[in-house]
Amino acid sequence: ALSRRAQGNSGRVLATIAADERRHAKRLSTAYFLISGVRYWPVDRVPNPSPAPFSAALREHFMEEQRGAAAYQTAAAETADPCLHELFLELAGEEDSHAWLLRSVLEQL
Repeated sequence: ALSRRAQGNSGRVLATIAADERRHAKRLSTAYFLISGVRYWPVDRVPNPSPAPFSAALREHFMEEQRGAAAYQTAAAETADPCLHELFLELAGEEDSHAWLLRSVLEQL
């Protein structure tokens, strides 16, 4: 939803981040299946568009990406499973990259 509010290259950057987040969900779902044998995919929730001004919404998402990276780092440190450890570290790195991309979008405003 945020990518539709953006102009120019910013919209493409935000759409790419959204696609990455869907890929993260698929990777986590696959890991869950490999561990438990149960296929899991959460029910799609259509997020309410943020009523905040565009720059404030970007700030919110920036902070969410930072929290996500920290959560994945914590999960990696707490798991004994080497495959999960690597997955969590990869996802933490991608969340960190997303934060930097959002910062770049904000700098262009």
